[in-house]
Amino acid sequence: MGDIQWAVFGYIVSQVETPLVSAVATVTNAFLTFVAAPLKVALVLYIALTGVLIIRGETSEAGAPLLGRILKMAIVVWVITGAGVYQQYVYDFFFTALPTGLANALTSSGAAGAVSADSFDKVWIKAWRAGLEVWRTLSWRDIAEKFVICIFWLAAIISTVFCFAIWLISRVLLALYIAIGPLLIGLVLFPATRSIFERWIGALISCVILQITTIVLLYIILEVEAQVVGQVAAMGSVDAMAMIQVLLAGVIFFAVAAFVAFQLPGVASSLAGGLHFHVGAVARTIQSTIGSMGQSRPDGAGGTYREGRSGALGLGLTAGTFAARGAVAGSRAVYRRVRPPTGGSLSDRGSG
Repeated sequence: MGDIQWAVFGYIVSQVETPLVSAVATVTNAFLTFVAAPLKVALVLYIALTGVLIIRGETSEAGAPLLGRILKMAIVVWVITGAGVYQQYVYDFFFTALPTGLANALTSSGAAGAVSADSFDKVWIKAWRAGLEVWRTLSWRDIAEKFVICIFWLAAIISTVFCFAIWLISRVLLALYIAIGPLLIGLVLFPATRSIFERWIGALISCVILQITTIVLLYIILEVEAQVVGQVAAMGSVDAMAMIQVLLAGVIFFAVAAFVAFQLPGVASSLAGGLHFHVGAVARTIQSTIGSMGQSRPDGAGGTYREGRSGALGLGLTAGTFAARGAVAGSRAVYRRVRPPTGGSLSDRGSG
């Protein structure tokens, strides 16, 4: 039996990556073009109708909520229609920058070095070489020992295939979520559909977490495998049973790694799901902290008053109202002191 230099996993990634990126770019551009025109028209109509209602005095909303809603719509339109904005802040960030940056930060040091798609081939090749070193020390009568080596190879293959499949599936799903993103970003504008947008963000983060956890697991496998190969190489052909014992430990580790890889999608989903479920609560907490200036209501004397004030905005409006009333009262008192007295003219006073 001889050494091998197969690059099966690297070849699969090289054949999938280029058409995947091209397809995502094509679908994303098509959806951006499809959504751009309706969003622009909706923004113009909303601003125009809001302006008409304000001019006619038929809206009771204050300026801050209206301004915030218009600003939110403008940001969505900018992301969808801006030149390369969606590609830069969504596609490049989630598909390239975030996974690559985190992977480099996690695996920039250590014996395994940086982890990439070719690292899956390194795991299999190192496992093959470690088993081959032991195989060459055995005779044709050592059937049980050779069976253990075959189990070691099989465990390494299964563990590597599990990790690779999870990593590749998460990458394809991430590309799919990014491709349909232009259709979902506009849903953040409406309270009834905002949860769909939040789940979309949670799905993107879940895929990124799954890629990172898979890379971390692969990094751990490479580190442990380097120790196994080093021990087998150090033993040489002195004690075949000791080398078999090391390979059995490797079998157990690969089995554990395969089980952990099988659990990674659930781990990533639970983490991203937790983020999604708490996004609404966090947003509501922030909104309640900021508060509201309330709504204007007519009173019985023909004036108006505000009800429903809350948070920082309500407190600020209340303080501003009291300050304005104090300033008006003070100015009236000063005016009474400096104005000329009324009642009669100067000629009447002189004649009297």
